[in-house]
Amino acid sequence: MIALYDYQDTAIDSLRQAYQSGKKAPLLVMPTGAGKTVCFTYMAEQAQAKDKRVLLVAHRKELVNQISAALNAWGVSHGIITAGAKPTRHSVQVGMVQTLANRIKLDKAGRFKFDLVIIDEAHHATQNSTWGAVLQHNSRAKLLGVTATPCRLDGKGLGVEAQGFFDAMVLGPSAANLVERGRLARPVVYAPAQGLDLSAVKRRGGDYVASQLVAAVDRSAITGDAVAHYQRYCDKQAAIAFTITVAHASHVVEQFKAAGYQAAVLTGSTPDKERAQMLKDLGNGKLQILASCNVVSEGTDIPTVAAAILLRPTESYALAQQQIGRALRAAPGKDKAIILDHAGNVLRHGLPTDEVEWSLEGMQRKKHKGGSLVKTCNGCSALVSIRTTQCLECNFVFHAPIATERSFIEAEGDLVEMTPERLLEIRLRKRQELISAKTKQQLVALGQERNYKHPAFWADRIIEGRASYRAQQGSHV
Repeated sequence: MIALYDYQDTAIDSLRQAYQSGKKAPLLVMPTGAGKTVCFTYMAEQAQAKDKRVLLVAHRKELVNQISAALNAWGVSHGIITAGAKPTRHSVQVGMVQTLANRIKLDKAGRFKFDLVIIDEAHHATQNSTWGAVLQHNSRAKLLGVTATPCRLDGKGLGVEAQGFFDAMVLGPSAANLVERGRLARPVVYAPAQGLDLSAVKRRGGDYVASQLVAAVDRSAITGDAVAHYQRYCDKQAAIAFTITVAHASHVVEQFKAAGYQAAVLTGSTPDKERAQMLKDLGNGKLQILASCNVVSEGTDIPTVAAAILLRPTESYALAQQQIGRALRAAPGKDKAIILDHAGNVLRHGLPTDEVEWSLEGMQRKKHKGGSLVKTCNGCSALVSIRTTQCLECNFVFHAPIATERSFIEAEGDLVEMTPERLLEIRLRKRQELISAKTKQQLVALGQERNYKHPAFWADRIIEGRASYRAQQGSHV
């Protein structure tokens, strides 16, 4: 039986409360790697136990397969609705949105009507889309959307008033919180000193025009720089390079191969069996670089991926964060995720752990009054938050921290100013507390002090992670 983390329990309870309060279509927002699939397949299992018909919808075959595997883990019998799949009469079905949209046109018997519809990667679901046709066909069903980035390309929200489908939002833990818990790897971002000149690249539909973008980015100097950064910061570790076109991906792979690395191109037309083997090889170390063109930006779960190489500039916050998220999944012995940002996306959108205020109307970022969200550490060249006073990667101290807007916390009934120095002090204190807790008893006590719902379970995960790290370090001696 799968064990839910405390924050997953809390999210599921909040979803139930939303339905009980009369909401019909809540949206669950949790960072990449937080276990969204575990949460919504658990909800499907609970609905099946109540004799409800449940439809889980995704837009890529990899996601359908992942959802199916998660349902199997919960012991949920189900059918698959994809091109070529044999129809079944199971009360729970997992389907590709494109296949569903085609079949509902002929659905006179109501075979594709359900009591609960669950949408994975729900930021794609808008009324004027293929998703809209499926959801309108099930207009009487309850709806559950899940996503890490609840906004569209243009930054607009997914609520009913924004021509979306959702009427409530349930927020899970932040990425920063999950990093602190050890549930996500700590992102460390590096970017070339010389940024890309995209002044001549036009925008269309909220993002750069691909044909013009590739001319500005698909150059040997930029790809060579990417190879050099990879060699310097994460040599021979599993990495995904996000590119603009198939030709661009091929050029990237050629240069990595010329440098002696095992690299391959993954596209939407790659045969299923070959695609599965590539992902398997990337996970087991036989493949070091996988250059992707619009394939693994969402949902792909390969925890051993140590780095994301960003070679596709985008105006889409959602796309940028989804790509970065492929490297953030936690794994034994993995203490950080390397983000090599040759596209300027972190400079454009901020760090993956920066605070975002989500709503059904869209997103709001807490930008620094100077405009920039990040700055470069003089000690190790990593990109850090503009508010950082000491780099957590190399401990470089910024002697002249930039003044920031005031924020406050409540302590013993009084409000105190939360300055950058105080934030750093708290982070360092928490890190030292964790280092000082050597035994399980000490870890459980620390978890209780921090009000974790399952401190013993958390302590076991910390101990397992430490043991794995020591074993890995020993293997390199």
